[in-house]
Amino acid sequence: MKLKIRRIIFLILVIINCITIFIFSNQNGSESTKTSDFVTDIIVDIIQNINKMSDNEKIVLATQMSPYVRKLAHYSIYFLLGFLMVNYMQTFKGRGYYQKGLTSFLFCVFYAITDEIHQMFIDSRAGQITDIYIDSLGALTGVFVAIFIIVAIRKIFKINERYKINKDTKILFISSTGGHFNELMQLKSVMDKCNYHIVTEITDTNRNLKEKYKNKIDYLPYGTKKTPFKYIFILLGNSLKSLFVYLKVRPQVIVTTGTHTAGPMCCIGKILGSKVIYIETFANRETKTEAGKLIYYVADTFVVQWEEMEKLYPKAKYWGWIF
Repeated sequence: MKLKIRRIIFLILVIINCITIFIFSNQNGSESTKTSDFVTDIIVDIIQNINKMSDNEKIVLATQMSPYVRKLAHYSIYFLLGFLMVNYMQTFKGRGYYQKGLTSFLFCVFYAITDEIHQMFIDSRAGQITDIYIDSLGALTGVFVAIFIIVAIRKIFKINERYKINKDTKILFISSTGGHFNELMQLKSVMDKCNYHIVTEITDTNRNLKEKYKNKIDYLPYGTKKTPFKYIFILLGNSLKSLFVYLKVRPQVIVTTGTHTAGPMCCIGKILGSKVIYIETFANRETKTEAGKLIYYVADTFVVQWEEMEKLYPKAKYWGWIF
């Protein structure tokens, strides 16, 4: 099924779900009770036929079940809304499951809040915070179930989202200064094929890069672990600046050759839905780098330049030397 058709279908289903919630909330107290009692009676009738209950026992059971049925209705309809919203968001490319799931969940919570406010203006109805909690829990469950199914299907059929690199593909290239930056710039041929942005540490030796790349480059504060106390504050500043740069560039892919400078950017990108490609440094042939140990669990693709390194990083891909 084509992506646009799927998008339209799920959008329609989301709208129908929202309208259904609105209609139920728009019922006055008496109408709402009748709807709830109708569903409760169906459930009780099924239980009665199985357990051969008396009429008095049936009335007692219906009275006990009524509030639970109402709460289950809240949970179920928002479970469906969360499930449908994730599938709708999945028809948009360029962002990962985290961001799409979070966006879907926040939409459901917002709609739950407006729904309870709506009920405050309906005769014999009232908005309840507990219902917002139940609605949110249902939506959260629906979001998780949808993402689990989507991921499972992709793994079963080995469906991978791949970006076709062109001038519109936003790729952020980041590394610390020195040898790591030298390795990063070996990818210049890739940069020329996309909408690239470069990020590195600022030092006296690379300030002149601003003249060459102008608005296509940003600098992060330079830091070294040789001064641990000072480095903590530099890392904090690096993280804040990385978030600012990320939001400015909005890259689809982050490519890095390390090291610690790139850590915050890779984590931010992973959370906000970018693909992360980490290329372990050429300088290490038999040992892991500190950055590699961290980003190995973050990267969508982890690349090594020596075959021996595949033993240290089992999920890594050996693509040969970058030089």
